[in-house]
Order: sequence, then C-alpha cells, then structure tokens
Amino acid sequence: MFDMIFLSDNDYYDKSIKNYISTNFSVIDSDFDGDQIAKIMQKNTIRLIIAWIDEIRGASSVELRRLVKYTKDVHFCLLGEHDHCREMMDSMNNPLVHGIDIPISITKFVDNFTYIVENFVGREHLDMSNAARKKHILLVDDDPVCLRNMMNWLKIFYKVSVTKSGQECLTFLETKLPDLILLDYEMPEMNGIQTLEKIRQIPYCAEIPVVFLTGVSDMNKVKEALAHKPQGYILKNTDRTEFVNKVNSVLR
Repeated sequence: MFDMIFLSDNDYYDKSIKNYISTNFSVIDSDFDGDQIAKIMQKNTIRLIIAWIDEIRGASSVELRRLVKYTKDVHFCLLGEHDHCREMMDSMNNPLVHGIDIPISITKFVDNFTYIVENFVGREHLDMSNAARKKHILLVDDDPVCLRNMMNWLKIFYKVSVTKSGQECLTFLETKLPDLILLDYEMPEMNGIQTLEKIRQIPYCAEIPVVFLTGVSDMNKVKEALAHKPQGYILKNTDRTEFVNKVNSVLR
C-alpha cells in the first residue's frame, strides 16, 4: 500500500473532493515546501502527489515544477482550471503528470480520479481493499424526507442502506453487517433506545458503532441519548457539510 500527498497553498480547495480523498485513501497534507515533502517521502511510500493548483502562488508553482522534474517514479495529479492545468502539464512534458479540470462535480471527480489511480499509478502499488470497498452505513429513520436527504449526502462517499423502523433494522442485521448505524432517536413502536439495546444483545452486532439522529436539541434529550453510550449524536437540522464531516469522524 502507498500514501498520497495532498499539496495546497491554503484552504482554498473543494472540501467535498478533499473529504473523498481523505476518507478513501491514506493522505498526508503539505504545502509546496520541497524540504517538507522530501521528509515526508523519506518516511512514507509515496506513489501519487495531488496538487491543487487553483490560486497557486508563483513560488509554489516553481517548487511544483522542480518537484516533478526531480522526483522519480511518482505520479502527479494536478487539480485546476482547464487552461491552467493544460498549460502546466504541457510545460512539464512528463507522462507521470495527470490532470483533472475543476470545478467538477464530486461524482465526476471520483470517476476521473479512480481512473488515474487504477490505470496509471498502477494496481500493483495500491491496496484497493479499503478504497474500493466503500464503508457501509445503515440509516434507520421513519421520516422519508430525512432518509432521502441523508442518503443523497452520503451515497457519494459510502454504500448506504435504508430501513424505516427498529424492527426493519434488526431484520436487516440478520444478514448484513454495516460499518456504522445512524439511528433515529424518536420512532414509533420501537424507539432508538429500544433498538440500540436490542442491537447490543446480538453478539455479532454489539461492536457496530451507532450514532443517534435527533431532531431535538433539548439538552435533557441529548443527555438521555448519551446515557446509553452511543458513538455520538447528530442533529437532523445539521447542514450537509457538517453532517458528512461528523460521519467521517466516526468512521475514521
């Protein structure tokens, strides 16, 4: 398996792209500092360097060109506006340099990036066991609107299954084991607490992390939920970015 380096001058990059890379691969962040990059490469097996070149500073551009010229057996993936990306690739004239035009949808980026990794960097260098197998999340909620929103937010990064009640969740777990369960705290017939208790009574499910989903920010409700020792809770009115980041943090 190898590590990747993600180069940027600052935080000016598409967070959804960075989240996808960080979630599915082993990534080390750096700025365009040749000495720092050299130290990283001495300690890690680097086969791909990803460079965010939008808004790149002049000195950083020079450092990147030097890095491409003198680094052997390492592929580069430039992420930048079409003309800028093509100009840099043409000037570098190196078959190990690839480019992906931005802005780009996350779905299209995943397709392009996967193609570069699999067909140019080479399968012989990459352990795809974790990257190719998207982690599996089970959503349990009786609200169809919440289910639809959460599924749309998560399906880019993860395999997502859906159940609409506590009993459906338990039936699902008889044949499939997800990596994470996002469990609605307030459901009819069998609520989140009752469902969690039954999940933990199943020996092979007891270690699956469970995060409560709640539409109530009342501290007494939150304390009641946390008393049952889930891996956390997420408010349903959380925006997309924060929601995905919280899920990412649990799965890491």
